[in-house]
Amino acid sequence: MIRLTLIGLVVFGLWSGGRLSYSHFQTGEACPILGVVPACYIAFIGYLMMALALAVTTAKPELNLSWMFWLGLLAAGGLALLGSGLELAKGNVCPKAFGWLPMCYVSLAFSVLIGILFAAITRNVTPAE
Repeated sequence: MIRLTLIGLVVFGLWSGGRLSYSHFQTGEACPILGVVPACYIAFIGYLMMALALAVTTAKPELNLSWMFWLGLLAAGGLALLGSGLELAKGNVCPKAFGWLPMCYVSLAFSVLIGILFAAITRNVTPAE
């Protein structure tokens, strides 16, 4: 059940990040820019890394791609933490969901929950010998 919840959250994050990235690609206005890269592209890549790591380790449990998962979570979660801080300090930094809810808050909550769930399932798995 924990694994299914984890997969569901990662897939939802991947879908949301993909939609936002596509919207930004079309309009150039959906996401804040970090240097030269739109922030939503970074979040999408982070969720993509987590999804790939989960897919590969589900198909081939002997492969350990937890490093890829944690790196993706660091990208998506770190960006969400940065965006949430800036949203609290400056306001109107993050794209809004439902017209009022900063998406960086949602992404931060997802990232924390995803990290907890992934730690729970990897703690119970012994490495292949």
